[in-house]
Amino acid sequence: MSTSPRRKAIGAGALAAVLLLTGCANVPDFRNGARLSNPFARAAPVPSAPATGATTGAANPVMPVPPPVPAASTAETACLAAGREAGFDVRGVVGTREVIGANGLPESRDVMLQVDRAGQSLEVRCSFAYQDAQARIMTL
Repeated sequence: MSTSPRRKAIGAGALAAVLLLTGCANVPDFRNGARLSNPFARAAPVPSAPATGATTGAANPVMPVPPPVPAASTAETACLAAGREAGFDVRGVVGTREVIGANGLPESRDVMLQVDRAGQSLEVRCSFAYQDAQARIMTL
């Protein structure tokens, strides 16, 4: 049983196409501990070598890692208490947003409170500063 040259060429072409397409795919590297549930994620961070200066060999300055930002619930709880201390009948939190400082890092969280005072229902802004963990009701 002999195979025709045409069949050999088709088989070789198909094999080459499969190998070419396999090389283009994003195939996970299981040597670094990738998990089967998410094969493109790493199980643990891979340590890297420290950066060095190109001409001096001295280590480049590393930006300090900012402390973790408190959870939104911490700011909301503090603002609810500040609203009550200010004499408002606090009904709840309407919304929150993070305030980013000039350095690009979060510095406070604004919390909008639904409050009642003297028969009026209004929204009041409270600012929770991360640096000193103080909640302040902003003036109306």
